[in-house]
Amino acid sequence: MKDILQKQIKAFMTKDVLAVKKDETIKHLFQLMDSHGILSVPIVDESNVVVGIVTESNLIKHFTTLKNPQGIHLLGSMVYLEDLTAFNEKLKDHCSEVVADLMSNPVVTISPEATLLDALNLMTEEKVNRLPVVDEGHHLMGIITRTDVLHQLAQIKKI
Repeated sequence: MKDILQKQIKAFMTKDVLAVKKDETIKHLFQLMDSHGILSVPIVDESNVVVGIVTESNLIKHFTTLKNPQGIHLLGSMVYLEDLTAFNEKLKDHCSEVVADLMSNPVVTISPEATLLDALNLMTEEKVNRLPVVDEGHHLMGIITRTDVLHQLAQIKKI
């Protein structure tokens, strides 16, 4: 058990990480997350330095600020009581905003030399589900998720 907990992050982190720049549109980010089935994307600058992160929670909060147009069900159809044009324009505006408008920062990160136990403790203390793995210059090297941690812990043999 001790061996697993002392295993370095670099041994099991995801190395091929999708990342975007903070000036990308939210629409592009959303499409990227959807097409790759991922729940978070690190945000990097031109030098690949981590400057933020966007998670599914960030996106959900962003889109919940939209108010649904009022409507009623009538004979099996939805009849809107207000003009949908304004709602559609707000939706387009939300999608054309840039990632910097909703990313979380500062970002909780971890070193590739840190251990599984370090990651577990950091995730618990900071209440995060994923940690971008960065070098000393804060350049993105990979990512580790709670699922990665659980997969490693599952390898502990029963006593």
